[in-house]
Amino acid sequence: MLRNLSLLPVYDSAEYDLVRDLQVPLLQHSSDYLRGVGFFTSGWLHIASQGMADLVNHGGKARVVLSPILEEGDWKALQLGEEARFDEALKSVLAIRVKDLRSSLEVDTLNALAWMIADGVFDMRFAVPRAMNYPGNYHDKVGIYTDENGDSVALHGSLNDSIQGSLNGEAFSVFKSWEEGQSPYLKKHVSRLELLWNNRNPQFRVREIPDAIREQIIQLRSTSQRPYSLPRSNIAVTQPSGPCCPVTLHPFQDTAIARWKEAGCRGVFEMATGTGKTVTSLAAATDKHYELGRLAMIVLVPYLHLLEQWDRNCRDFGFSPVLCSSKHGKWQIEVKSHIQDFNLGTTQNVCILAVHMTAASPRFHQAIARLKPDHTMLIGDEAHGLGSPQLRSALSECAGIRLGLSATPRRWFDDEGTAVIFSYFGQTCFEYTLEQAIGKYLTPYRYFPQLVSLTDDEADNYEALTSQITSLMHKAEKDIDAHEQAKMLLLKRARIISGAEEKLPAMLAVLTSLIEQDRQNGRETRDILIYCAPGRHRDVLKAVAKLGLRCHEFVHDVSLPDREKLLEQFADGDIQVLVAIKCLDEGIDVPSTRIAFVLASSTNPREFVQRRGRILRLAKGKSEAIIYDYIVVPPHERLSLKREADVSILKREMPRFVEFASSALNEFQARSAVRDILDRYEMLNLLDEKPWDVYHNLKQWDWGNDE
Repeated sequence: MLRNLSLLPVYDSAEYDLVRDLQVPLLQHSSDYLRGVGFFTSGWLHIASQGMADLVNHGGKARVVLSPILEEGDWKALQLGEEARFDEALKSVLAIRVKDLRSSLEVDTLNALAWMIADGVFDMRFAVPRAMNYPGNYHDKVGIYTDENGDSVALHGSLNDSIQGSLNGEAFSVFKSWEEGQSPYLKKHVSRLELLWNNRNPQFRVREIPDAIREQIIQLRSTSQRPYSLPRSNIAVTQPSGPCCPVTLHPFQDTAIARWKEAGCRGVFEMATGTGKTVTSLAAATDKHYELGRLAMIVLVPYLHLLEQWDRNCRDFGFSPVLCSSKHGKWQIEVKSHIQDFNLGTTQNVCILAVHMTAASPRFHQAIARLKPDHTMLIGDEAHGLGSPQLRSALSECAGIRLGLSATPRRWFDDEGTAVIFSYFGQTCFEYTLEQAIGKYLTPYRYFPQLVSLTDDEADNYEALTSQITSLMHKAEKDIDAHEQAKMLLLKRARIISGAEEKLPAMLAVLTSLIEQDRQNGRETRDILIYCAPGRHRDVLKAVAKLGLRCHEFVHDVSLPDREKLLEQFADGDIQVLVAIKCLDEGIDVPSTRIAFVLASSTNPREFVQRRGRILRLAKGKSEAIIYDYIVVPPHERLSLKREADVSILKREMPRFVEFASSALNEFQARSAVRDILDRYEMLNLLDEKPWDVYHNLKQWDWGNDE
């Protein structure tokens, strides 16, 4: 352990060998090494080889950010301001360095370097100035050593990682995390170096080793055996033959992959939200890569925040994604470059992540045009979205291996779009329901429907709109103008239910009671998520804040970094209540949620099934979740009249109720809340039908049109 070392505050090369007396012992006692250095040569590995070997032997990894030391001609490429030209310049410079390795390194050191890069235990990235008119190089020298206990040591000084650097007059200052006065200095060095590594330094941007260069280095291995030993877990993850699954799959995930392969590597995973569709699909991709020996993988995701999330997941599996969206510059040139390397055989895998809208563009189709179907796999995340007329062109014929992911692959009142999805991906080859997942991979929940009535004005407006819709029904089937008019009326009617005035005071009454219960039990009220209708979230925020709770909105215009920060604060309890609209429907995990209030009366199964899935994620100390669902019913004084509009209200609300109640711990208690009113309207049969049968037995005009 690092604490066992007798470290001085300053090491000077006049008194010590800075590599052998300081860096090697630190490496030998570390499990993670992060270095920022202006100049590095692999010759340094030779004199530090014992420390690096010990770091790797006990499962450690080394990460180094350095300057590529570009020549004048290379800087001219950078000053042109074109990403592709600079990337090509970087690739060219590094290719020369690879050739230099052959002649400048002893065989054993060269072999060790190639093996460490192949195994992913030694990773290099290159820092270059962001400003086009700034000709300087990255010239910092800082190193962070961390052991298995979480203790860290920071070195800051003038030494470059090179043989020449070890001969110069140099010095290092040493900062230890366990020394109170030194800890702030260490934390600052760690923070700025991690920001640099993750390409968040405002002065320098960071580039990874191009795949083609990485492959050239790996090919410099001169032996079939590693010159060091790896823990078994690391060997399984970092085999140089290609990406590997870094986790042990659950039995149902293994079954899903087997069913997909039995279906000819085409199909849909219809798996409940929270059961690991992403991991299962990437495991299927790594399996296919192993089988074929090479694979180009395209992943299509609906939103930008999911692009970042998939990026992290893909890297965990050993892929190096190219991100394609309006936020990621000239991605098409990078995609073409990666595909060219793949087709030439200099790299064995390509990973392309694109948002649905970008993937549907002609530019994307042009960029991936040279991919061959036999070695190309397309994963469609939230595949139901790809059936829309605007996005169908994203379903590229370049990919012969196909996998769709969705908890609800059938499109709502869109048989044509549903047919497109299943025609492209194939039929559902594996299904894993919420009922199967609850108690194992999802949290059990209790469901408390809260009945609220429309005000007289709302009821009158709803009835008037229903009358107009009814008069347009038959005409709308043949007349496009009438159909569009009916859709607008349905939307107006849906907004009445979604924004019903009684919902907010009814929710505040329950929330006030919960606050009082928590106060009596000596605990803080927290971990609450509120789904509300578009346009109503600010009213909800103000009302909740008046109760003394720390709350924050989670809406579409919150930036990606702010979203991550909000979710962290929510998990830590700094924010007690999150008020969300639709941006939490797909892909964002909020596992710490214990209590959810559903104020938005969605009739679209995709929406409310996704919302429930966000709530049921497993979390430490969370034994069950609570859902309060605000269900609109006709005004009490109208119950005996059985008006068409009132029947329509119940037809809208009941399918969501049946879905939520059917899997709840308190199913029969929840049913009792609506039994009387359904009995009055002779609709008790809804309670005996399966949720999806309820949906399919209703017509679009009964439901309305959600936003």
